[in-house]
Parts: sequence; C-alpha cells; structure tokens
Amino acid sequence: MGDREWTGSMSYANDIMASRSYDDSRQGRTATQAAAMSTRTLPTYDPAGAHPDISPQRTPSERTAYNGANTGMVLSDKPQQPMHETVEDVEITGTRRVWTFITWALTWWVASPFLNWCGRMKRPDVRMAWREKVAICIIIFFIWCILLFVIIGLGLILCPKEYVWTMEDVAGHNSPDDTYVALRGRVYDISEYINQKHGVSSYSASKDLMMMYAGQDINATFPIAVRTACPLLINPKDDPKLTMYLTVADINALQTFPFTHKVGALPTSKELSDQAFYARYVLPTMNLFKKGDVVWDYDWIKSMHKEQGKYWRVIDKEVFNLEDYFATVESPANTDDKWKFLNSHIENIFDDKGAGGTDITDQWAQIPWGPRERQANYNCMKNLFYVGKVDDRHSVRCLFTNYMLLAFACVLMAIVLVKFLAALQFSTKKRPLTPNKFVVCQVPCYTEDEASLTKTIESLAGLDYDDKHKLIFLICDGNIVGSGNDRSTPRIALDILGVDPEYDPPGRDYLAIAEGSRRHNIGKVYSGLFEHEGRVVPFMVVVKVGTPDEANRS
Repeated sequence: MGDREWTGSMSYANDIMASRSYDDSRQGRTATQAAAMSTRTLPTYDPAGAHPDISPQRTPSERTAYNGANTGMVLSDKPQQPMHETVEDVEITGTRRVWTFITWALTWWVASPFLNWCGRMKRPDVRMAWREKVAICIIIFFIWCILLFVIIGLGLILCPKEYVWTMEDVAGHNSPDDTYVALRGRVYDISEYINQKHGVSSYSASKDLMMMYAGQDINATFPIAVRTACPLLINPKDDPKLTMYLTVADINALQTFPFTHKVGALPTSKELSDQAFYARYVLPTMNLFKKGDVVWDYDWIKSMHKEQGKYWRVIDKEVFNLEDYFATVESPANTDDKWKFLNSHIENIFDDKGAGGTDITDQWAQIPWGPRERQANYNCMKNLFYVGKVDDRHSVRCLFTNYMLLAFACVLMAIVLVKFLAALQFSTKKRPLTPNKFVVCQVPCYTEDEASLTKTIESLAGLDYDDKHKLIFLICDGNIVGSGNDRSTPRIALDILGVDPEYDPPGRDYLAIAEGSRRHNIGKVYSGLFEHEGRVVPFMVVVKVGTPDEANRS
C-alpha cells in the first residue's frame, strides 16, 4: 500500500473527528472525554506505510477485531431504548380515511383471518399495508382497462363497423373472378353465380352476357311490379296481372342492359311466368351473395337535391330516390290516379323544387297519418325507391377516436422530442469532471441473500472513483430475514463488511415520512472501511430497528 491509501485514511479520519466534535458539543462532553473517544476510535499510522486495518502484518481476524474496536458495528436483535421518545396521538386525516375506505372497498374479498393464517400477517398494520399494495395494483389495472376501452372499444360503440360500399367501390369489382353488382341499395358478389347455369333455352344467360352487369346498378334490369312492392297501396283490381311498372327515368340504364326481367317477359320461362317472380326467385337467390349496403356521401345527395333538382332525400339516414315515381306520374300516358299511390304529403315533401331540406326525417315524422298507413308507405318506398344509406365513415362521430389517438400520439412524440433535445449537447468542448466530487453509492436492502449483497458491495468498491471521495451507503429497512437466509439482512451486510458481531451501537431517533406517532422511529448507524482487492472504501450502514412498541408487536 502506498501514500494514496494513507492519505485517504487520514482524510476520512479528519472527517470523523470533525463530525464527532460537533456531536460532543451537542452532548456536553468535555475536551478530555472527546479526546479519549477519538483516541480509541480513529485509525493510527502503521509503520509499514498502510492503514492498520489492511496492514500485511494483520490477519483477517485481527482486521475484523480492529473494525469492531474502532468503529463499533454490531447489530443487536434487542430493541434499544431511545434517548428521548415523544409519542404524538393525532386524529386520522380525512384523506387517510378516504384512502382507507377505497382500500377496503377493493380488498374486502380477502378476509383478515385468511391473511393471518395463510399469509402469516399477525399484525393489523402489516395486513393493512398488504391491502394498500393490492388496492394500488387494482387501480392500475382499472386504469389500463379504461385506456384499452378508449383505444379499442369506444370507437366501435360510437361508430359500429359496417360492411358498406360506395358505387365507386362497386365499379372496381368488374372482373370475372371479382364481380359485384348493386340492386336496390344493396351490394352482391355474384362471382360464383355467373359461373352457374341459369336462364332458359330461348334466352341463355352466359357468363359473357352476365359480365355486362359487373360493377353496375342493375335496378333497371330487375324492375318490380308496383303491386308486388306496395300491396297495401294498390288495389288488386287496378293491376290484376301485375303489369304496372314504373317508368325508368334513367334512359341510359335501359340502353345498357339488353334484357328486362318482368313478369311475363318470356312465356316459355316458368320463373318469369310466376307473378311472385321477384319475391320467390330473385331475392332468395341474391341474398345468398349479399355483401352489404351502398352508401352515399351526404354532400353529394344534397347537391343532387339543391343544384340539380333531383328527388333524392334522406330519412333516418336511409337514402331514397323517387326519380322513377315522378317520371311515371308526370308521364302523359299515365293520367289515371292509380299511379299516385304514395301519400300526398310524401309527394309535397319530395317535390319542393330544391327549397326544402335534404334530410326530411322531421317532416316525415310530422305527417298526420296512422301507424298502418305510415308503415304501408314506408314499406313501399323501401321496396321501390331505396338506394342505400348515408356514408357516416367520415363524420366527426366516427373519426373521434382517430383524432383522439392522433392527439395522444402527438403528445407522446412531443415528450420524446423534448427529451431528445434535452439530451443533446450542442457544445463541442467537453468539460472535465470536477476532481473533488464526492460519490455516494446508495444500496437499499430488504430481503437480499448474502451472494447478491456481496456482489453488489464488491462491485461498488471496485468502481473507478477515488476511494477518498467515494462512500458505500447501505440502508437496511428493518431486521428482516429473507427467504432462504439464516440471518437478518442487516447482519449479513455487516458481516460482509467485516463488522464485529459484539458491537451494539445506541439507537438514534429520527422522524420518518408518516402521520402522527408513526413519524417517530429509531435507527442504528455503522461506519468504517471496507477492503476489497487492494482498495479501501469508506462505508456507512443505516439500520431501521423500530421503536420499542413496534419491536414488541413484531
């Protein structure tokens, strides 16, 4: 050992002397008494040029005896009487009462006798501490559940997932292996159907012919007889053979499709000769391939109504197009009143020349009619004029969760950015470390075993810091015997540091962070030098021993 170790020892000795001088003045010791204590406890110079505790002439047992004699480091299991004890009895605060109520509300299902028997928690305060920890875990779990609900579940509640397509989406499915069509506001995937055999011998529906319908609205080729769609609004005497069909307002649609599936269009066809052709054959077959509903942008519907004067309206988010109805009523060939089968109030609401609102839900509800007439008119409109739903996928209600997640992401990114900028060092010149900086290596101990404590203490002793400015500071939270240990955690730590087991320092009073009388507690302080691989490092051990009342309860 050289001058470095001796200089460090003398510096540490001077610190001890200064500390004890202050303590002597507080406790009223005389100078002679203080000098005597300093003579007994401070290290002396060794002729070999090393600290007496690490002198080559001393055996390990002698070094242990020296540590015990000079620093006085023994842990006693007996509680020490405090030098002065003040017990304060105060009322429980309101905050504590609320937290206690919450704790019991969350952990009532764990009975105290069970904790006493199974958990070996004899003391009420220990059981309460366990309940508080469990309550905190439950609260954290609930918070995570709320976050998951906001991220995943809230969006599905505000905007349930729907299988909907725009007409642009339908038009994109126009290949032989991916064939979609729209019929009266609903989307169908007929990719398999076009490969099946159908039609009649006189008019075969080949695959090439069916591809003419791919990606299009096929209402014009599958018209419905008015009496079939509106049985309660049409007198059977006015149409006994189901020949009343609406005039198609879209002339281009008629020119696109070469065949119209009307009842009686092909006398040789059994299906088309059936007056219930649409309900008995068309709908059951098409429902096998149904994918969802057609959706329309509300602004587009509004432009059709306001700017072009079309008969497009919205009722309870359902879109209706009465173009064919008014084309039929206004046709010179249809002068009979039987063609005006809808309620006159409906005609007035739709035929507003663009002056009214596009969404007529309120006007529909205010029509003075009975429930039967109301349902009959609604069913008729749904069968003949329904073209889809309003597209809500881009509404504020459906995009709320997306905006919220975006806001959360922006906040997180801002935090990361701030931390990143704070970690940057824009100066090019490195500042040297302060040579006289002191380093305190704090180690909290509770139930660790001897191997882990030994590894920790030795690794701290070997840190590349000046031994004169380094302190190993251990805090032992009570005389706890960990699982698998044969000694208490403080005793293990002190044995590793080479402390004499016979030394028992006095307890020191201190105020803890607590309420009322629980603030007062007692601890024991040990200090000395630890030798490891030629290095001598000062250490300090603080052991919480508790008040006499606490020790008796344990």
